[in-house]
Amino acid sequence: MKLGFRSRLLLAAALPAVMVIALLVIGFLDRHAADLDQALQDRGRASARQLGMAAEFPLFAGNVEALERLVAAARQGDAQIRAVAVIERGGGLRASTGQFSARLPAFTAAEQVIDGSSLLVVTPILGSALPVDDLFSDAAQLRSGKKTELLGYAVVELSREALERQRAEMLGRILAITVVGLLLAALLSTLIATSVTRPIAHISRVVTRIKGGELDARAVPAESGVMASLAAGINDMAARVAFTQEDLRQQVASATAELRQQKDAAELAARIDILTGVANRRAFTEVAEFEVQRALRYGTPLSLVLVDLDHFKSVNDRYGHHTGDAVLASFARTLIEAVREIDIVGRWGGEEFVVLLPGTGCVEALQVAERMRSSTADSRLYVQGRQILYTASFGVAEFNPTELSFYGFLERADTALYRAKDKGRNRVELANDKATPGSFAPEE
Repeated sequence: MKLGFRSRLLLAAALPAVMVIALLVIGFLDRHAADLDQALQDRGRASARQLGMAAEFPLFAGNVEALERLVAAARQGDAQIRAVAVIERGGGLRASTGQFSARLPAFTAAEQVIDGSSLLVVTPILGSALPVDDLFSDAAQLRSGKKTELLGYAVVELSREALERQRAEMLGRILAITVVGLLLAALLSTLIATSVTRPIAHISRVVTRIKGGELDARAVPAESGVMASLAAGINDMAARVAFTQEDLRQQVASATAELRQQKDAAELAARIDILTGVANRRAFTEVAEFEVQRALRYGTPLSLVLVDLDHFKSVNDRYGHHTGDAVLASFARTLIEAVREIDIVGRWGGEEFVVLLPGTGCVEALQVAERMRSSTADSRLYVQGRQILYTASFGVAEFNPTELSFYGFLERADTALYRAKDKGRNRVELANDKATPGSFAPEE
């Protein structure tokens, strides 16, 4: 059947519009399919890297519970995440959630992005040194290292189903526009610039900004034209990505704060004597070694008081170990109340305590020891209605720069302590290697 002039004219007018629409459809699909693929890959990388950073310390510490919370939070925050796992360096699975659709690849030190029926991202988890604080000395040093040790891998698998649905919906809209273009070719040819090109350019710019990390970028409805539905979808996707990352950041911050509190509590417990609340032997020795080095360097005086409760075994035998523990705790409080904030009180072992007096010579140290002795003798401890009286003996020594170590210093104080025991207990004796002799004993 021959076409009339009007039909041929309509066809001639429609063909350029159809060609333009076809070119726009192809360009749009190619460009935005690539953009959406890249956006999905960027999301996968970002999720894997954030999980890797959050999992660094729990993986190093072997905290499986914290790792399980992290992988669960990572998956729950984004419906497109199909599976999440944390793999240790040797390949062992430490924590996971969801089901991976394919076997995991061979792990390497580089980040891997495997694009197939689903998107798989494998990011190495690198360890770094953490700062350690000395709780008893102002000589604490902050040490930090670069992330060089491979601890394991963060693995995230994202489903492409939502992306494919968006592509199908996009194609349907474009086909509908094409049909309308065939019917209204003349009109669309004049409106194409404002109804398709500009919205596409606007949405493309928004997608590019989102790809560049501007998660608050949104398409403006007034500038989206016929692409309003696509713009709304992109806006919704961007909002979900931003929400997921913020939620994951909060989860990571909460988990990190909890782990830091646990670490601080563990470090404190390792340095404090639980019964008395003073420094334990290890912590006291570290501080004492530092103070000895400082006294050697600056020539400042330093004194040590070694203390032993008198007849403490008889307290345990007569009243029981529970009462003995109460005596030790009470005695530790008496020592703390008698010294300055810069002085260090420690439990050396059993009923033996040690007090370090920085910047203090032997004369002042004797006075401090006598004050502690007097306070101990005057103290009254009531346990289950019974009054417990106890005394202590004190050995005082001033640091001698020729010793070069803490243990020679301690040995002289120990000798003075034994002399106080031999002279009847409940007294203070000074190590006899100084020109200033002295001892204190209670007045008869």
